[in-house]
Amino acid sequence: MDATGINWGSVADWASAFGSVSAAMVALYLAHTSQRVQLSIICGVRVMVGGGAAPVHLASIMVTNTGDRQFKISNISIQHGLIKKKYGVLKIGAPTEYCESLLRVLNDGDQAHFGFPLESETNWVATMGIDCRTELDIATIRITIHCSNGQSVKIKPEKPLLDFIRTRMRKLQNNEANNL
Repeated sequence: MDATGINWGSVADWASAFGSVSAAMVALYLAHTSQRVQLSIICGVRVMVGGGAAPVHLASIMVTNTGDRQFKISNISIQHGLIKKKYGVLKIGAPTEYCESLLRVLNDGDQAHFGFPLESETNWVATMGIDCRTELDIATIRITIHCSNGQSVKIKPEKPLLDFIRTRMRKLQNNEANNL
């Protein structure tokens, strides 16, 4: 077939079609981003001081709503491993002096703090020291915050927390080697 006999239209027709498609794509993008929550997450070691009590070292997860849309944190999960990944969910029960409850509404600028004493033998930090066997396991630790709208945000813990877990892992491995 001869392409010279086809009427491709004017440049104005093509420009208007391109403009219409671009406007539709921008509208869909804006509609999609307006439904997303925006949050800032910090996961690391923090020291709780004050009140005349001795300082308490915590594995701290701090979530801040930095957007306009309110949301709730439905759960917090953890994973590690590169090839054979292991998954877990952080158990958060009733609120304590260090840890808030899940499913609290976070409006713009609100924060939720989830703290776990590092001295405890029963929280997720102690379990990670037992569960991690190699440096690769520690390097691949990720914390995921799951929100009530179905969105989730994954972060890597700060180096001091990873170092604490690494120290705990090595101590347990040394104890196992000495018991043999």
